Amino acid sequence: MQWKNLAAITLSIASVMPQASAQKRVAPSPDCLDARAMREMLQAGPRLFVASDREGNRFRIDVAQECEGGRGSVTVLAPGGWVCGTGGEAVRTAQAQCPVSGLTRIDAREYARLARGKDDATGEDDTTPTLEATEVREARPRGFAGSPNYCFTPRYLRAWSESPDGLQVEVSPRHPGGHRFYRVELAGSCPDLFRAQEIAFHSAMDLGMICGNPGDTVRVVDAEARLFGARQRHPPPGSLACAIGAVYPIGDEGRRQGASD
Repeated sequence: MQWKNLAAITLSIASVMPQASAQKRVAPSPDCLDARAMREMLQAGPRLFVASDREGNRFRIDVAQECEGGRGSVTVLAPGGWVCGTGGEAVRTAQAQCPVSGLTRIDAREYARLARGKDDATGEDDTTPTLEATEVREARPRGFAGSPNYCFTPRYLRAWSESPDGLQVEVSPRHPGGHRFYRVELAGSCPDLFRAQEIAFHSAMDLGMICGNPGDTVRVVDAEARLFGARQRHPPPGSLACAIGAVYPIGDEGRRQGASD
């Protein structure tokens, strides 16, 4: 398949056990989350958090009670710094301390779905206020919303290709988050997309990022429409819009698999 070229919050970690020695840390179980290596944590629902670590692992963290988050700091309390969902662990926000009731390793697609506020129990959008997505070692840029773990910024787009699941896009190495390839799943049929020579992405919330939020679209643009709308902020008239259902990063393995379909 041919690629088509295109012309804070502060997250703190605490342990209820003494600090470990300089020796290599060994997880109690392969499915545990190393709280000291967390890179991002978001509240995805009243009793639900999602987290990712520096190795790219992603987790769903369920808590035993509704946990008010607000916009303060969030602290993970865990024996030895390991969250395994086996008891004695808690998530502490500015308003509450909530015991962890379960931990589940999830993939990038599920992480993106939950981070956008879609709880497994209902499948519906959750309007509960969430903790802002940030990285531990970086200050939160003013006006930033979304995360490279479930969004990409179109201005960094380098190439795209079709796949049975929608689109695969490649972004510049300068794109925040360290991901180079993303899958963009469409919310419905979009046959014109697979004959397109040029496309344009549009964020309904004017975030400057495409996350699969309601109203996010990809549009087929013809040359005449592009010239007509070249100086416009929004996609040019005459383009055909296709709704986007989900966005998430994929590694080289997933990219090669999609390219061979």
